[in-house]
Amino acid sequence: MFNGIILPLITPFKTNGEVDEHTLLQMADGAIEAGAHGIFLLGSQGQGPTMSLEERTKATAKVVEHVNGKVPVIVHVGTTDLRSTTRLAVEAEAAGVDGIAVIAPYYYTDHTTAEIDAHFLGVAKATSLPMVMYNNAKYSGVNITVDWLARLNEQIPTLCGVKLSYASPEMMLQYVERLPERVAVYSGSTMYLLTTVPFGVRGAINPLAVLFPELAVSMWNAIEAKNWELAFQLQDRVNRASLGISKIFKQSGRSLYKEGLRMMGYNVEAFPRWEATDLSEASLAELRTIMEIVSVRDLSMK
Repeated sequence: MFNGIILPLITPFKTNGEVDEHTLLQMADGAIEAGAHGIFLLGSQGQGPTMSLEERTKATAKVVEHVNGKVPVIVHVGTTDLRSTTRLAVEAEAAGVDGIAVIAPYYYTDHTTAEIDAHFLGVAKATSLPMVMYNNAKYSGVNITVDWLARLNEQIPTLCGVKLSYASPEMMLQYVERLPERVAVYSGSTMYLLTTVPFGVRGAINPLAVLFPELAVSMWNAIEAKNWELAFQLQDRVNRASLGISKIFKQSGRSLYKEGLRMMGYNVEAFPRWEATDLSEASLAELRTIMEIVSVRDLSMK
């Protein structure tokens, strides 16, 4: 149902801690202009878990209204409990989103399998929206294995996809092989698309790609067109950018997104929604070099 580069927008904040709706909508416009095939809201990248339920619902409604059907909008509604998650799912459906993403209930890492099943089934019963399973064991403490997801698929007719946040190409292809065609497999990285899309991976929901959306989209389009020479060149550029950005992330955390998006022309006052270390001058220089590489406008498959 949802294919291609689905861009997970950050949620920008003002210096007073409030959501910066104006800049968020500008980023939605930028994603569309870059050719993104969809927008993903309020996941880990989008700071959903740091926001109140009211803030999440309001931000969702604002983006959906602004995008106005130009691209699909998927919103992450996961929380620690079923009541809050179903509330967000129902309100997202009322706002007109195209799909929801749901992570396993987090914090309580001693949940039983039956309890987690009940959580997912409860969300599915509360809404008719297509559901993307958000498999992020790093932050949820729960790994939805391929066998587990195949079993849930038999009970959730609205299941339409799974985002594998930290999966090797081999692992992604195991999900592709086991799941029916209606359940799309999305990579959490754009580094492996050239080696996985031809074998059934249907897209990427990659946080790093907000810093190089046009490059990611151009690579996807080249792969879809079977223009392998161009796809290889663009994949190489994506990989070099991703490795460089990841290196800075390990040193400086999520502040790199604030600085990178500022370099792209967005007035991001604050991100993330906690006190974070500013990038050093050396890291800023590295990031500028990376942003210059990914902003080159010779992407012929856009």
